[in-house]
Amino acid sequence: MNTVELVEYIFEGNARFCGSVLCGLQTSPRFEQFVEAHRDKIRKKIRDASSDHDAVKPVLAELWVAYLLLQVDRFSTVEYEIHGTNKRNPDLTVTHSESGLVFNVEVKRIGRTCVEIRFETWLRRVKGRIRTIPSRLALSMDIGDFNTRIDLLDRLEAQFEDIVRYITTTIVASDKEMPLGSKKDFSVPGFEKVFKFRLRKPSRKPTSDYTSYDWGMFPDFATHNEYKKFGDEICDPEHLGQMLPDMVNILAITTDSSMHDELDLERALTSLGERAAKGEDQFFIGKRFTGAADFITQLERLSGIVLAGAFFPVRSGPKVLWCNSRAKRLVPADIRNLLQAMVCQNPLVSFESFMHDADRLPANSSGSAKA
Repeated sequence: MNTVELVEYIFEGNARFCGSVLCGLQTSPRFEQFVEAHRDKIRKKIRDASSDHDAVKPVLAELWVAYLLLQVDRFSTVEYEIHGTNKRNPDLTVTHSESGLVFNVEVKRIGRTCVEIRFETWLRRVKGRIRTIPSRLALSMDIGDFNTRIDLLDRLEAQFEDIVRYITTTIVASDKEMPLGSKKDFSVPGFEKVFKFRLRKPSRKPTSDYTSYDWGMFPDFATHNEYKKFGDEICDPEHLGQMLPDMVNILAITTDSSMHDELDLERALTSLGERAAKGEDQFFIGKRFTGAADFITQLERLSGIVLAGAFFPVRSGPKVLWCNSRAKRLVPADIRNLLQAMVCQNPLVSFESFMHDADRLPANSSGSAKA
């Protein structure tokens, strides 16, 4: 079957999800072969999760990491759940062609925070209303400052209609007054210090039935406790239990949250190391270990962690890959180099497209794609 038929088979024609994988199939023959080989397994996982949009995203994250691994020629095979589909087995098994080393990759996704989702919902509603306003203008927004607090989001939500009404009135009046090629800045009443927007009338933009949306700068609602999400993924006996003894085991962490970055991994590792060294048994008992010693023992199964998606920066520094010097099976240098290069490349398909494009697809988009 061609790529469109393959995607429609797996996602059963559900355009909410199918577009997120289609581009990967069309840009990577190896990924297409991988999905074709495991299509029934992927279809079942998608079907089991498809009643909850967010529940599909861990499956998409697994496919994304497989896509990345398959861009590395020296990883001769990437197999999906060959040890079984129960929760005690890793997601991906990879073979290094030169050494013959077989290693496992367990994929975990850190989702967006509730605050991020709330703000994105608010912003999507604002954009939707702006686009219904006939004008020749283009609008960009600048919201937030260095001291952004959660109460700003509460106020934005509570005053949504007032904000949209002011923007609408301003667009209508400015469309008549502003000359071609001009731009003008405005502050939203009640948010003068934190919410500004710019209207621009391009010299070549014809009369239109909608107002264009250009770009924006938005608030960062970080709590500075985001590193704990990394700690939760590392300090989880179920995850460590999926690491098979006597094999190199990699934990690949992805996130579609802008609140998390590679520094959070470093902070999480430092925090867990300090707690284990102090013998803080109650902390680790709360994480379902028998104590600090049990955590240290189980951590020996984890060979390394790679940050493999979304807002993690593309760079050649060491923070995108951490290797456990106390692991029973260390990550060989050639595998380290390949994993480092893998996450620092610029793939033809972005992680963001895997996680978000489905939200933007029209109902018939999959049918119009080329095979």
